[in-house]
Amino acid sequence: MSKKADFFSLPRTTQFAFWLGLVFVGLVIYDQVFYWSNMEDYSFGYLVPIFVGYVVYDRWPKIRALLLGEGDDKLPSAPPNALMRVTTVVFYSGLVLALLMFLLGGMILASQGPSNQGSMLMAAGLGGIVLGLAYLVARDDVKGRILSWKERLGFTFLFLFPALAWLISAPMVMYMDSTVKLVLLEWVTRIVYTVFNFLGFTVIREGNVLELPKGEVGVADACSGVRSLTGCIFVGSFMAAVFLDRFWKKVLMVILSMILAFVTNIIRSLFLTGWAYAYGSGAIDGDIFRNPHTLPDGTTNPDFVFASVHDIAGYSVMGLTFVILLMLLPIFNFKIAPPEDDEEYDHAGKHPGREPEPNA
Repeated sequence: MSKKADFFSLPRTTQFAFWLGLVFVGLVIYDQVFYWSNMEDYSFGYLVPIFVGYVVYDRWPKIRALLLGEGDDKLPSAPPNALMRVTTVVFYSGLVLALLMFLLGGMILASQGPSNQGSMLMAAGLGGIVLGLAYLVARDDVKGRILSWKERLGFTFLFLFPALAWLISAPMVMYMDSTVKLVLLEWVTRIVYTVFNFLGFTVIREGNVLELPKGEVGVADACSGVRSLTGCIFVGSFMAAVFLDRFWKKVLMVILSMILAFVTNIIRSLFLTGWAYAYGSGAIDGDIFRNPHTLPDGTTNPDFVFASVHDIAGYSVMGLTFVILLMLLPIFNFKIAPPEDDEEYDHAGKHPGREPEPNA
């Protein structure tokens, strides 16, 4: 049975919930494209719809199996209990609250234009809407069997990444953007200053500015690591959703992604400060590859910069971070196989090729 046939064999209410969720996703994408297009720190957002779609595609066999009742012919319907009733009320209430948040965010955006607050409300509302719809449509399968509390929650958690990934791609971090940058800049500057003084180099710190023998280096917003932080959280969340099978592993993967983003950004800042210490503060923005550019009047501009030390260091660190995250996956998925017997035995428990010993 094809995936298309599977989908259209679901109840109409389930199909309607899917299309309704897709409409809300489309509205959030329409809103967040502004950030993805105009703010370099959030340009990775163009990948979010693709990755979300892949996660849903990857989990479709589990979604289909539960809603179509595959392999559960002998399982009875779950009897209603207090826990299931309370959980249902919580999800109903959460769905209503999420709809109100989404509506409020849309009204703010309609009246004010691009707004961090409005975008965050829409993204948070979308998360609640998707999770609420997922829980409500998982009440029973097409065979009429009422699903248990555990099955309904398990089905809902299959949509956790598709529901919450939109918070990472701009609004949540941007809403706290200035505060996050101030904290990160303070830590980056302090650590770089401490390391250089420990190594015996002459460095004077004034706020976020480091005075070196060959000039000053300012730890600007771009050096705060917000781009690495948001990118690593998103990539770590995606890898956790696709490749890890335990919830605690997924949470730990996201936490390690945040720590890794901070550590690799410190390494980048140390390298750039060392480069400025050796070659002067202007060398950071100097070009690695020079590409003469022909002007309209026919003259050549030799100062056209193809890539700067700052840019090369930034992209290299992001690549290194991605590789380290990939290397963590086998560690998270490592399992100790049970020991195997060195000798094979037949069904009677006798070693093949060996004559049975006489009874004593």
